[in-house]
Formats: sequence, C-alpha cells, structure tokens
Amino acid sequence: MKLHLGSGEKYLEGYINIDFPIEKHTVQTPRADLFTDITKLSYPENSVDEIRSHHLFEHFSRAEALKLLVRWRSWLKPDGLLVIETPDFATSAALFLTTTSMRRKMQLSRHIYGSEEASWAYHKDHWDKDKFSYVLKRMGFKNFKAYLYNNGLAQHAEKIPYIGPMLGRMPKGLYNPILNITGTMLPESFYKRFGSGKMPNIVVKARKDVSKEMDMEERAREILALSLNGREGDRMLNVWMEDYRKF
Repeated sequence: MKLHLGSGEKYLEGYINIDFPIEKHTVQTPRADLFTDITKLSYPENSVDEIRSHHLFEHFSRAEALKLLVRWRSWLKPDGLLVIETPDFATSAALFLTTTSMRRKMQLSRHIYGSEEASWAYHKDHWDKDKFSYVLKRMGFKNFKAYLYNNGLAQHAEKIPYIGPMLGRMPKGLYNPILNITGTMLPESFYKRFGSGKMPNIVVKARKDVSKEMDMEERAREILALSLNGREGDRMLNVWMEDYRKF
C-alpha cells in the first residue's frame, strides 16, 4: 500500500490519493480517492510501503510536523519509503537577498509563507536540506537523500516536450546543476506554458530505520529545544510539547 497525502490536482496511479474535502478548497479542484483531514488518518503499524507528500508538510507547526513523522514512521513497514517535498527555505532566502526585483521578492516571500487564500494555506515552518537531514535521522529514518530544484525546469525537465528526450538516460547529477541555473534565467512565459514556476523546492527521501529502539517523544523534545531563544527555557518547551502530545 502506498499513500499520497495532500494530493491536490496531482493524482498518482498506484497510490491511495488523499486530500482535504472538496469544499475546503478555494482554487484547486482536487483529485483523490479519499477526501478527509489527513491528521485524522489511522493505519496499522508496519502496513504501508510508501508515504509521499508534496507541498503539505510545511503547513504544520514544528511540533505538529514531528508528531506527523512519528505517526507516518509507525505506519511504514521496515525500510518503508518516505518522500516529502516542500519549498527550499535556504535557497529561497538566498535568492530573496540577491534579487533587485520587487516582484521576484514578493513571489519568493509567498513561496516561503504560503498562498494565504484559506486558513490552511499558510506555511508554519521552514524546511531545507540541513534541517531535513537532522530531523529525519533523529526521528528514526535512514538512507537520507535530498534533491534541490531551483525551478520547474530543473524539477520536471524529463516531462517537458523536446527537452526531456534530449536528456535521455543522463543522470540528474550531470544536468540538474545546469538546469537549476538555466531555468532561473528563463522568462515567466515559459513556465506559464508548461504549468510550472521559478520557485526553489526540495524533495527528500528516507527509509524507516528499525535498527535500534528510541524514545520518540524524547527525540522530539530534543529537536524542539533547538528553537529556544534567550531565557525561554522549559516553560516554552513544555508548551510545544503539549502541542505535540495533543496533535
């Protein structure tokens, strides 16, 4: 069994596609096998081969995201695959600081914070390669891999007419850096034609690690403690942990 959580308009064959009820959507017309709140889902332990989500994970707070990882990990079979795509915060921030175009700044800001057209359309936390690597390894995953795409050309080149066939069987490691640069210089009209954009995304993959026992709540507490600032201490941390337990 393979789950595609937050499917939106992207229906994946071979997966159980799950998304919010249709009446919750404001712009998209979702395609799914099951319309429900994914936070209410429940599957038996060690029953799922793969869990995949694209531009869903960033809509949860730091405590909620960790609880989701615990829940998803319990559903996955040993060595089961987790795939998550989010905006790449680090690259988005770097591009924001270097561009002189106000339109580009506003687009990147929207990519970081969300489209904001509904209560669920806000991004509550940031994710990038370093954070994903640290968190997933601490929360019981292994074989971490990250793929950074500065734009839709780099991410979806294989599916674009004329471009995809030229790439042939070349590994992404050879052409992805070139497409990351080239795609950023292309006009927006190119992306409007092919339904993509010039926003940086990151896709990470990892597998469930069952090689050792771990206290997941204690791991979550350690990760949340990294966000403490100044004199906040346990009072703030306990609030976050209460959110973690309730979610």
